[in-house]
Order: sequence, then C-alpha cells, then structure tokens
Amino acid sequence: MAETTEPSSLATTIAKMSDRERRLVALTATVALIFAVAGLSWMISGSISRREKGIAIRKDEIAQLESLRSDYEQATARQKAAEARIKTATSTSLFTLMQKAAQEVGLPLSDLNERRVPVKDSDLTEVNVDVTLKEISIDKLVTLLEKIEGKTSGGVVKVSKLKVKTRIDNPDMLEVSLTVSTWRGGTDGSKP
Repeated sequence: MAETTEPSSLATTIAKMSDRERRLVALTATVALIFAVAGLSWMISGSISRREKGIAIRKDEIAQLESLRSDYEQATARQKAAEARIKTATSTSLFTLMQKAAQEVGLPLSDLNERRVPVKDSDLTEVNVDVTLKEISIDKLVTLLEKIEGKTSGGVVKVSKLKVKTRIDNPDMLEVSLTVSTWRGGTDGSKP
C-alpha cells in the first residue's frame, strides 16, 4: 500500500530548515520585497513625471492660446471696423476714380475691365478694375497710386496687385499692370 504524504505547509517547511537556511530565505524575501517596492516606486515616479510634463505642455499651450486670443480679438475688431467702414462709405465708382486720377496725372486710360467677386463668409462684394499702362514714368506712377489710394477713397480703395516692368525701348519708362479694388456691402455690391 502506498503511503500518501500530505503537502507540508510553509510553516512546517520553515521549521524543518536550519537557522542558516532560514536567514537566507528571510534575506532573499527581504531583497525581493525591496526590489518590488523600488520597481513599483520607479514606475509610479515615471508615470507622475510623464503626467507632470504633459501638464506643463498643456499649460504652455494654454498660455499661447491666451496670448493669441488678444491678437485674434484685435484682428476681429479691425475686420469689423473695416466692414462697417465699407458699408457706410459712399459707393465709389472705380471707373470714375481711375479716370479722374489718370486725368490729373495726364495719362490716357483705356481698356478698363471690371470684375465682381463675392467675399467668402461675408455679405461683401469685391470690385476689381484691371488697368494696363504701356508707358508711364515712375513719378507719374507714384502720383497715380497716391491719388487712387488717397484721402478721397475713404480707405476702401486699394491697389491690390501691381506689376511693373522697365520698357526695353526706353529704360526711363515703365509698363505697368495694376488691379484696383474696392469693397461694397450687401445690396451695393450687386449694383453695376
């Protein structure tokens, strides 16, 4: 008949050990516990460090957003002021303005082309007139530009594109292509 042995409990096993073996087991268990606690604290410390870095990054981003908020609010205020100025300004005929400015400078104008383009996300319409000048001196060009964008325009007429080339046959004269733009609000923009 086979004899069955009961599994011995931990206390029985330790009781059967010599003093030296018990000290080695206790030392091994203590070292294992120290390593476990150190590893756990290292993992927690790393997690806390990552979270602190994340918080610092978020704080920097919030500070940047706060500083940009004032810039955004100023830009929005300038845009609304410009839209109000456009809506309250008297409707300027670009053809009339261009003819008058060219006449004052002593330039003949021909082939004026007008385009109307709705401004995205707004009830404004941009009105553009393309002008080509085949022969103009730099002095007359500067005077013309000042008259176009001058005080009579009310700040709502701008030269939005300017292309200048020196003439090959006469280096003192220029060939100029320019686009003059104005903006009109709502129903004014739809009028020819």
